[in-house]
Amino acid sequence: MKKKFLILIILFCLVPFVKSTAQYENMSDEEIKKKASEMGHNISDEEIRDYRKQPQQQNFTPRQNFIPSETKTTDSVYIVQPVNKPNSLYKVDAFSDRERAKDLPAFGYNIFSHAPTTFEPSANIPIPTNYVVGPGDEIIVTLWGETQLVQNVTVSKEGSIYIPNAGLINVSGLSLIQVKNKIYSLLSETTSSLSVSEGIGTNLDVSTGTLRSIKVFVLGEVNTPGGYTLPALSTSFTALYFSGGPTLNGSLRKIQIKRRGTVISEIDLYDYIISGDKSRDIRLEDEDIIFILPVIERVAIAGNVFRPAVYEMKENESLKDLLKFAGNLTFNAYHNRIHIERIIPFDQRNEYVNNILDLDISFSSIEELKNSNYTLVDGDVINISGVNKRSENIVTISGNVRKPGVYQLTQNLMTVRDLVNKADSTFPEAFLSKATLIRTLANEKKEIIAFDLAKALAGDPYNNLVLQNRDEVTVYNEETFFPTKNVEIAGSVKNPGSYVRFQNMTLSELIILAGGLTEAATTSNIEITRLDTISSEIFAQKFSVNLPKEYWIKDKQDDFFLMDYDRVLVKKDPARSFEQIIEVEGEVLYPGSYSILYEGEKISDFLKRTGGFKNTAYKEGIYIKRETKILTKIENVEVPDSLEKLYFDKPIYDRENFTQEFSNRIPIPWDEIEEDNSSEYNIALHPGDVIVIPKNLDVVYVMGEVGIPSSVPYKEGSSLSHYIRQAGGYIENSAEGEEIVVQPNGKKWYTSGWFFIPNPEILSGSTVLVPSMIESDSDAWPIIRDVVTVVSTAAVLILTVMNLTK
Repeated sequence: MKKKFLILIILFCLVPFVKSTAQYENMSDEEIKKKASEMGHNISDEEIRDYRKQPQQQNFTPRQNFIPSETKTTDSVYIVQPVNKPNSLYKVDAFSDRERAKDLPAFGYNIFSHAPTTFEPSANIPIPTNYVVGPGDEIIVTLWGETQLVQNVTVSKEGSIYIPNAGLINVSGLSLIQVKNKIYSLLSETTSSLSVSEGIGTNLDVSTGTLRSIKVFVLGEVNTPGGYTLPALSTSFTALYFSGGPTLNGSLRKIQIKRRGTVISEIDLYDYIISGDKSRDIRLEDEDIIFILPVIERVAIAGNVFRPAVYEMKENESLKDLLKFAGNLTFNAYHNRIHIERIIPFDQRNEYVNNILDLDISFSSIEELKNSNYTLVDGDVINISGVNKRSENIVTISGNVRKPGVYQLTQNLMTVRDLVNKADSTFPEAFLSKATLIRTLANEKKEIIAFDLAKALAGDPYNNLVLQNRDEVTVYNEETFFPTKNVEIAGSVKNPGSYVRFQNMTLSELIILAGGLTEAATTSNIEITRLDTISSEIFAQKFSVNLPKEYWIKDKQDDFFLMDYDRVLVKKDPARSFEQIIEVEGEVLYPGSYSILYEGEKISDFLKRTGGFKNTAYKEGIYIKRETKILTKIENVEVPDSLEKLYFDKPIYDRENFTQEFSNRIPIPWDEIEEDNSSEYNIALHPGDVIVIPKNLDVVYVMGEVGIPSSVPYKEGSSLSHYIRQAGGYIENSAEGEEIVVQPNGKKWYTSGWFFIPNPEILSGSTVLVPSMIESDSDAWPIIRDVVTVVSTAAVLILTVMNLTK
């Protein structure tokens, strides 16, 4: 059962050269049985019904050749899958060192990079009546009218078919029309009603069903030589495409078709590629050979032709044929001369010292060039140059005209005025007192000619210059000669900066352009400074102007008129002081932002306004945070090896983070302020100051070159060494004795300086920094060695001198 089911699949999918599976799905059950019987199997109606219920294959590609079982696959290539190749793959190695030809592809070879289906026989055209029938072809004999019969028969290997009432008929080698005539002749003997006139008696039609496959060979200079199984209607082009076409060494113009040892046709693919002529593309027969000869002569053509490439040339072909292959000249080609770079032929090289000749061939007309019979030599590189890009009758106008651009030099006496009129005249802001003309001289150098444009437009012959080819006229804007000047405004305006000084511009108008005055501004004593252009010792003059508060209603005639480069300063009103704020943070009853009530308000005054300290306030740690621009930020950098010696035995620490934390702190010893309100530490606060009253966290912070940088619990009366020991102690690079201690309010802690006087207590919240140290080498042996060497050398010298002076 499984085997028979497989036969059904083969019938539907792998019958030779099936164009669509639907063709067989539409078969009757009897037709399917017949096909199976021809393959040597019997299939029942039930098996056919079971198969029809199965889903059909969706991706079957009938184009791919079915190879009969008697055909060996080892000597055949069924399909060559082509690849679209870039033109660089078609470059000819022999031209690779020729400058103008090294990038040119060999013409025509890329046509074989497309799909082989390009030249597959079409399934939608009728079989020609001259088609020669052979073994494997299916013949359909149809009778209709008085007698009806449809007989599908396959030509046997012996070349015969069997027709009821006609017997065994030998049809091999006959054309389809001949087969029809032969069957008609035999059937007419047994069927009296058989007629040649349609609609009368019995009519006969002979057609083909599934056609046989043929075996052909593609040999010679071909990309994939070998045997190919192709449809019976295949032509030489079909075989060439399936074989990948000629190699770059193979000829496109001498492709031979051999049948039974005789060349029956020679194909020139240039006829097809250039002219679309397929007249020599003959239909192939079984055992035909397509043989591709090596290419003989090639020349390259570059430059201004439509198809620059390397072309194959036949004997007796000349320059005119090459131009035809290349699609002829482009519109910008220079036809009076062509240049040929020629490798000297073998038989002439003994006449020359070098191997390359450069030839210039001149022509009097384009017709002479296109019809030239000039003989080319294998390896020639022909270059068609372009025309020069210089205009014959051009003038240009640019600048302040309505339609600048390029214009035709229309007549021998075209003038500047004519050109300006062509450009639709000038704009009102054009500067008419001076324009320029750039003229290109015969030696390609340029000269400039200045003229009065106003007089030229009035027709003055001296200024209304007669134009020449490639003249360039420029009309300028008044801004070029009278550039716009600026004025500057600064101080209490909303948008201070530089502004264009317009004609008759006043002070009030400038203030309006600057967005108006700020709330702090005063309209009194506005200062204007003006450049002094008279005295070399005086730089500027000063003017003071008072404007009304409603300065925008100032009468223009009574306003102050500005001049170029004036500088205006609008001052602040000293009587207007806006709210100024300080912050109080930390352990007070009412922390927050407080306004400065009067000049010189002190820290104690602000702390009273906060409601006093909380019980958690750590008074020893009070400080003021104030941003001070004068303090220099010290970056944290690595000490380079080249500078390391400068830091031997000196403490080094990361000053960046350390100074960020403490540099903006002002220490406040609150106990002194409480004792004496007039203490120097009871300082007046500035806007932006922050009073910080911290909590007592009962820790001392130890950082830097210690074993474990950490927060160490505070212990009253403990020494510096206690806290360092608690943080892991000193390490190898610690700068012992160079410690820096900063108290919680930002004040530096110092030792007493005396052995018998105790050090001040380190307070809770203090920060201890242990710097690092780079130690110098202490190896004395090199020094001792050098000293001994010097002393011994000196002793020898003294003894020598004493001996010589005896």
